Parts: sequence; structure tokens; C-alpha cells
Amino acid sequence: MHALKEYYNFNASTLILVWVRIDSSTVLLALWFVHVISFIMSGVWVFKNGVVRLVENPGGEAVEGSRGGRRKMLVHLASNEVITSYSVLERKLYSLGWERYYDDPDLLQFHKRSTVHLISLPRDFNKFKSMHMYDIVVKNKNAFEVRDM
Repeated sequence: MHALKEYYNFNASTLILVWVRIDSSTVLLALWFVHVISFIMSGVWVFKNGVVRLVENPGGEAVEGSRGGRRKMLVHLASNEVITSYSVLERKLYSLGWERYYDDPDLLQFHKRSTVHLISLPRDFNKFKSMHMYDIVVKNKNAFEVRDM
């Protein structure tokens, strides 16, 4: 049996694709490993049209940002400051060694020279969701935290 592994970096997770040759047919096994499974990425993973996404509230209770529900907020731990805008986030990321990328006009992107990490965020802060927050948390250990508020 022959196996070939390829690693792709996705927001707060790593997708590992493993090709296994069995009796002259190739089977693609996709294994999804989440860095912090139960604490960070609770919910249901939905695979549709070749895309995997996290549905945080499959039961339909109050969802993120809706009236009556608790909203997830990104908090900078050193200052205990809630990130309320991209300008605040940008200052915090700069202080941690992140640099701004200007390649895509639809995204705010940050790269840290000492790593292969890239943080990609929607240009509109109103579209800044928990999956983006967790991506920042995972790539900046001990610097940020996501809290229910």
C-alpha cells in the first residue's frame, strides 16, 4: 500500500489529504483535524459542493450577532481589550510582528515573516465572524481569546 500526504492550511484547521492505492484504484481520504476540537470549534461540520464549513448553531437557536443571543468577541489578552474595529485589530497584529498584504482588494490580509501563516479577513468588519476570530487565536497563541459576550 502506498500513501502520499499533502497538507493545506485552512483558517483554524488543517486539512490532510491522503491518497491510498488499493487494488489499482485510488481512494481519497480527507481527514479533518481541528487544532482545538471541543473548545474552539464546537458545532457541526457540513460538507457541500466540495466545501467544508462549520455551522456553529445547527439547532437554530440564537445565532452569532442575532438579537437575544450571546455574541462572540475577539479579546486581546494583554490589554483585555475587545476588538471593535479593524484599526484596533491591525494595531494589535502589528505589535505581534504581522505585516499587511495588499494583494487582494476584497480582503484584509496579514502575514508574519517568521511563519507561513496568512490571516485573511473580509474587508467589511460587519462580516468578521467567529471563524476569522479563531483563525487569529490559533495563529497568535496566548495573545487573543474568543469570548461569549
